[in-house]
Amino acid sequence: MKLGIDILGNVAILKFDRNVKVREKKKIALQFLKEHKGVSTILEKTGGFKGRLRKQTTKFLAGDRTKEALYKENGCEFRLNVDTCYFSPRLSSDRKEIAEKVKKGEDVLVMFGGVAPYPIVIAKLSKAKKIVSVEINRECSKYAQINVKRNKLNNVEIVQGDVRRAIGKGKKINEKFSRIMMARPNLKDDFLDVAFSVSKKGTIVHYHGFYLEDNLDELKELIVNRAKKAGKKIKILKIKKAGDIGAYRFRYRVDFKVMN
Repeated sequence: MKLGIDILGNVAILKFDRNVKVREKKKIALQFLKEHKGVSTILEKTGGFKGRLRKQTTKFLAGDRTKEALYKENGCEFRLNVDTCYFSPRLSSDRKEIAEKVKKGEDVLVMFGGVAPYPIVIAKLSKAKKIVSVEINRECSKYAQINVKRNKLNNVEIVQGDVRRAIGKGKKINEKFSRIMMARPNLKDDFLDVAFSVSKKGTIVHYHGFYLEDNLDELKELIVNRAKKAGKKIKILKIKKAGDIGAYRFRYRVDFKVMN
């Protein structure tokens, strides 16, 4: 039997094959609790993350009846509701890698910031001057504020709102940034025009795109074409897999530099 597992601190989310009966699920959940002392709640994943708010559905199986997790990584702590706030523990190494690239004094913009894992890890592990995190989901933004305080940071600003309405000329966020992180949802909109509107010469952009391995050239072409449309020249620095989302389909991170 295949069993998908995500552990977010005190909460474990299990994904079962369709043919597994409820009684068997409960048995597995109780056994999981016994074997993992740090886990106090077992949930079953019943629906994947969907839409711009990136919500999923889970069902209680065993332990404490809660959907709130307290998760730790990279010396940081995050509180979140696992149903209403997107969070991937599998991006922990990606967050650390980005933070280690940030240079002293940089101004960093994080689009689709969620409960602020990228901003907080960057703030903890780098000497960035300021990190601005934008997230459309109101509840995630509330948790982000809680997490900034929990980690005792004073250089992270949380902005609740749609990146298209919040970022750009004449909008709330219209300054230019040294670095832009785009751990975007798996949606058709690439939002690259928004990033280019607040980039400058030398800006580094980290862009997440979702593609089949054989179609990776399409990702490069997309970024180059969007740059031309925005009147920008770019240099692609690196393309790497940041996670898998299905059969032969991956989350790729493209690091590129704005040259003008």
